Amino acid sequence: MKLAITVVKDAAPLAPFVLRGDYVDTIREAAAIGYDAVELHIADPAEVDADAILSACREAGVSVSSIGTGLAFLRDGVTLTHPDEAKRQDAQQRIASFIKLGGKFGCVVIIGLIKGQVRDVGDRALFEERFRHSLDLCLVAAEKHGVTLVMEAVNRYESDIFNTIAECMAFIDKVGSGRLKIHIDTFHMNTEEDRIGANVAAAAGYVGHVHVADSNRRFPGCGHYDFAETISALKQIGYRGALSVECHGLPTPRAAAEGALSFLRKAI
Repeated sequence: MKLAITVVKDAAPLAPFVLRGDYVDTIREAAAIGYDAVELHIADPAEVDADAILSACREAGVSVSSIGTGLAFLRDGVTLTHPDEAKRQDAQQRIASFIKLGGKFGCVVIIGLIKGQVRDVGDRALFEERFRHSLDLCLVAAEKHGVTLVMEAVNRYESDIFNTIAECMAFIDKVGSGRLKIHIDTFHMNTEEDRIGANVAAAAGYVGHVHVADSNRRFPGCGHYDFAETISALKQIGYRGALSVECHGLPTPRAAAEGALSFLRKAI
């Protein structure tokens, strides 16, 4: 498993992204600390210099493990299930641009908060219908660019649907595309899963990406989460992707990045 760290140019102070600033600078910092990869959090791919990022990664000897799309929702209100059809189409185009970028970097693209909320649609069945339609269109682009979309299981306090591994698996089975997998997150699993290790093991073949943060959303080792159980289950199912650190940058971003790396190297 590779170890990755979240990087973002600009986000709210309490957003759980670790290294912040110019992407080229944070890529170099991640490499200097010792990470294998970076997870880029981007609001709109049109705003980034993909060639400069790719060049920085090559020079630093790191890869891009993943692209986070949540800032498109948080900053711009972009959702794949928006009540306005024109805005849903805009969201589909935004995801298509993320997918094109993911193809260039050879990484997964995260579908988390950008899916939207049931409460904004008003009905779960209608939400799932809209989400399924939008995803089907996005998966055509994913197939074209050789990109896997990873659907995040997010806890009930941040999302009112698809909170557990089992819920995501059931929906993915309905979609029936090999380009759609589950994105699990230790912070969210700590709230939602009854038997974390067993539930991860039951998701063999489904898990496409992993976020790690401790129970208090600080870096691994600062709370009570049982990382040994989760890592053992991931090894059991043959997971070969990244463990991507998505946590609060406390006490400082550098200290969080270094602390997480040290803890995870020992845990693995």
